[in-house]
Amino acid sequence: MSLTNFIPTIWSARLLANLDKALVYGSLVDRSYEGEVRFGNTLRLNRPDNITVGNYTGTVTYQTPTSTQQTLTINQQRYFAFKVDDIARVQSNVDLVDAYSQRAAYALADSVDQYIASLYTGAGAGTVALDITAATPKVYEAFVELGRLLDEKNVPRQGRWVVVSPRIYAALLRDQNFVRSTETGQQMLLTGAVGQVAGFSVFVSNNVPVVTGATTQHKCLAGVNTAIVFAGNVEKVESIRLPNEFATGVRGLYVFGASVVEPNALAVLDVKVA
Repeated sequence: MSLTNFIPTIWSARLLANLDKALVYGSLVDRSYEGEVRFGNTLRLNRPDNITVGNYTGTVTYQTPTSTQQTLTINQQRYFAFKVDDIARVQSNVDLVDAYSQRAAYALADSVDQYIASLYTGAGAGTVALDITAATPKVYEAFVELGRLLDEKNVPRQGRWVVVSPRIYAALLRDQNFVRSTETGQQMLLTGAVGQVAGFSVFVSNNVPVVTGATTQHKCLAGVNTAIVFAGNVEKVESIRLPNEFATGVRGLYVFGASVVEPNALAVLDVKVA
């Protein structure tokens, strides 16, 4: 069987497109450093320090600007692999190609989302506790406090987001202060946000970290897009003829890295659900 009809660049392009559509946390981070990264690469990120202001008394003293350097290491690898009996037949069927690539992309997106969600431990603005099992849970008040934590760290109010689990979203729907996306226009629907509360655009994800112990806590991350830097790349997509089988394997490797670069621009809503 000839593999001359297999075109790996088509698979790569479709994989990237589907991956972006599937992400929640991945759409709420800074991806401006993304490019042709490879596993093991280290990106060096320079952030200019503050410029001071002095009283003018007839002379001017020039400050030597400095910058703080941070790094982002591409240290995560995820792969997919599946086999088909006739790669030429599958590739000629666009529906099957899309189905396979979409399933692979969603699986990768889910893994990336979980990794970014786990970075809630790097939040530096603080934590707000909320108990939705209480007789009268103070849901709106908790989001107001979450906003206060960010205000005190000089975090811009524009572009603030919070990712909640379906349990917290259900509690929000029962609160009259929550503005659903259907009430705020088509633009919010296009961004994936389900509504707004206390200055935050609200997103829902099943990848909100859950910590179990004496109680079950949902760790809902809130912040702005510049708080976390992310870079990823589909490094390889290839086909191989499998030994001892009349089948062809298709596999891909996705590499990425993510890091909290502005801890004070992130806060956590720690929600007791049980």
